Amino acid sequence: MHTKKRLLGTFFRVAFYGQVNVKELDPKYAYIQVTYVKPYFNDKELTERKTEFERSHNINRFVFEAPYTLSGKKQGCIEEQCKGRTILTTSNSFSYVKKRIAIHCEQQIHLKPIDVAIDEVKDKTAELQKLCSSVDVDMIQLQLKLQGCVSVQVNEVH
Repeated sequence: MHTKKRLLGTFFRVAFYGQVNVKELDPKYAYIQVTYVKPYFNDKELTERKTEFERSHNINRFVFEAPYTLSGKKQGCIEEQCKGRTILTTSNSFSYVKKRIAIHCEQQIHLKPIDVAIDEVKDKTAELQKLCSSVDVDMIQLQLKLQGCVSVQVNEVH
């Protein structure tokens, strides 16, 4: 029997950008924060987890990053660009029987503008290294990566 009624009543889609001030949220409503996370490994774990399978299974730490500026504006000069890195530790490891696992621990790391720049250079270097070290080098992908690395374009607000 399909009644086309929502089980939980009316819902609203609200999009937040940047930090969410919990005090400003209405306690009458339930809020869900959805974001993209990547598996997080420290240096020791990276040396131990050599295969793609090992880096995709039995994972209980994830990371997501959110950019922000020192002035609080949505965009700013490159000297103001900071990044908040959040490392989440779950109570159980993925893959798991359930799709949702409670977050056991949350660690916040704030990167200063110079650290953000260093982080970006490291990421680009790793991407180039991965492309160049493959058996069949994809010249089109390599050219696109090189153009993005050498001719970096930044949106600056003056």
